[in-house]
Amino acid sequence: MASNITLHLEDEAVREILNDFEAMRVWEALRSAGTILTISDLAECTGFAITPVQQHIDRLVRHDLVVKVRARKPRTSVGYRVAAKRIVVSFDDARPESVAAAMKMSRSVQQEFERCVERYADPEFSPKIGFRFRLHSMQSFTEADFAELRRRMLAVVAFLETPRPRSTQPKPSEDRRMPPPTYCNQAVSLRLDPLVGDLLPLPAVWVTPKSKLANAEPDEAGRTGLPALSPREREVALALADGLSRRHLAERMGISVHTVATLARRVYRKLSVSSQAELAARLAGYTRRKLGEK
Repeated sequence: MASNITLHLEDEAVREILNDFEAMRVWEALRSAGTILTISDLAECTGFAITPVQQHIDRLVRHDLVVKVRARKPRTSVGYRVAAKRIVVSFDDARPESVAAAMKMSRSVQQEFERCVERYADPEFSPKIGFRFRLHSMQSFTEADFAELRRRMLAVVAFLETPRPRSTQPKPSEDRRMPPPTYCNQAVSLRLDPLVGDLLPLPAVWVTPKSKLANAEPDEAGRTGLPALSPREREVALALADGLSRRHLAERMGISVHTVATLARRVYRKLSVSSQAELAARLAGYTRRKLGEK
């Protein structure tokens, strides 16, 4: 099984299958099961009737998103598995019509998202674990702010996009009872909308317990030395302090490992540190004590 399968948004058939949200949910149920399933298995996994499941699977097979597997013991029916662990959709950002198709697809997904939130929202949501959080605000961001936001959001997006397995491949001797379907219990929407015009920002209002005010640090950024760094140097410094390797950071930033190493040397020089551990200590808000010091 391949890691990724790439679909091109310029293809009208691709747009049609991606807009068939029920079929895509069947694909995701098959992917998350992590094994070969029959139509009956998929109907049990998704809660859909057998006939529409078969129609969705046939369509997914035609688009090479699902592979048919012939019956073999102990399975007496034809089975199916996904062709890849992840679907990647590409479009040509140099072509206006391709960009327009991508924007239309984005609006379609947003409408489906809003429809599902409106239909399935739980007004009494109060679990022991998990959380509900919604923030709407207008801000003024500097280049350094954008670098910091990008660093933090890359980690969040990477976590959200990680495929989560539901089960392992059962052994032939095991009872092949399907696990109960996994339904969504959180809706996640991340947006950053550019603004134009003379709109002044609202004041930043922080809500904090009174007991914490006495221990507040008025100038933590200045104490760490971050203001002395350029936006890109700051992004590298914070990512290295979080434990990312230079190779991983180069992949995330879309630059070479050599460039990351150059930026890291500048960071070390400006912050007067000599190692990644010392950098992490500096940015965590304390100075690493050297061996022999009291």
